[in-house]
Amino acid sequence: MRYVLDTTAFSAFMRRDSALLTLIKGYRPNDIVTVPPVIAEIQYGIKRLKYTSKKVLLLKAERDRLLSLINVLPWQSEASKKYGEIKNQFDGRKSERCDPFSQRIRDTDKTHRQG
Repeated sequence: MRYVLDTTAFSAFMRRDSALLTLIKGYRPNDIVTVPPVIAEIQYGIKRLKYTSKKVLLLKAERDRLLSLINVLPWQSEASKKYGEIKNQFDGRKSERCDPFSQRIRDTDKTHRQG
């Protein structure tokens, strides 16, 4: 079984959150993956911090360490198509609207499961 890290889980992994580490302990390293929109969100968060802060250096190092341990699923055009279809279903219905990055993560994972 594959475990796909969304932005929240990737951030928790970077903080070495004990609950997340316990959860993924039973997975093989190749079964823990993430997707490009998560990496983009992590980069965005790091860039918002002061460049000279020690926290920035620590976060960058931890991000790079994690990316050396897990796989990043490639972005496939089928994921973009699915995202567009699903987003269209929610247009105009604010109460049901999905977070675009969360939806892209799900679409990328679905595409890889089918392929």
